Amino acid sequence: MKLRIGPGAFVAAAFIGPGTVTTATLAGANFGYVLIWALVFATVATMVLQDMSARLGVAGRLGLGEALVRSAGSAPIKWAIGSLVFAALMIGNIAYEGGNLGGGALGVSALLGENTANQNMIVLALALVAGIILIIGEYKWLERTLIALVLIMCAAFIFGAIIVAPSLSGLAYGLVPRIPTGAEITVIALIGTTIVPYNLFLHAAAARQKWQGAYSLSEARWDSGFSIGFGGLVSILIVATAAATLFKSGADVKNASDMARAIEPAFGSAARYFVGIGLLAAGL
Repeated sequence: MKLRIGPGAFVAAAFIGPGTVTTATLAGANFGYVLIWALVFATVATMVLQDMSARLGVAGRLGLGEALVRSAGSAPIKWAIGSLVFAALMIGNIAYEGGNLGGGALGVSALLGENTANQNMIVLALALVAGIILIIGEYKWLERTLIALVLIMCAAFIFGAIIVAPSLSGLAYGLVPRIPTGAEITVIALIGTTIVPYNLFLHAAAARQKWQGAYSLSEARWDSGFSIGFGGLVSILIVATAAATLFKSGADVKNASDMARAIEPAFGSAARYFVGIGLLAAGL
């Protein structure tokens, strides 16, 4: 069996967005290693849910929305379910993509200098670029582009974690579930930016397009497990890197430049460029 990376990368690209990068950095900077368990839980849950979605697309040859509507009985119920799915995806994606575009704009600002760019114009430009890519891009080209962008971002944080060398005992300590005072919202954010409901619809549709039948099911499940597991590992490394640098110094994280301090031990003054590229890639 030839193992290939496919729609699972779409899911990883979707949940390792600016929100995840920012939330994971804040979790490490404010609470050290303590909240790593929340990301482990969220990653495992995401793997289970997305595996179900991938199997629906490959073996069932159905998108999730289509499956929900088909499972309904009478026509009124089908219309009600279809309307709810459409509304949820539209409203949810508007909010989610608004955050992505805003995060991408922060990345551009970090690259150009915090006060050198108009945020609104950058957001509009990124939206235009993303729209053009979606309209004219073929599936394979889009897939490869997303994989490349995610790998750029992941490489920066992985290399940073290697240089910083987080405490192994701290990592082990963080696997024990506990919620420090004031960390409740951060825990919800860590889980909520990893388990993304829209990804269930995305994964089923993309898996159906990538693979042509149940004989490819094992390959689809491998892709899902590997890609999502790798994405979860990157999120954990972001927390660990921030814990090893920002938490010890008591630094206050307010913008992309503050986030860059987490990987300064690895990249020095170039850290803000890596964070800028990472946020831009994650947002786009």
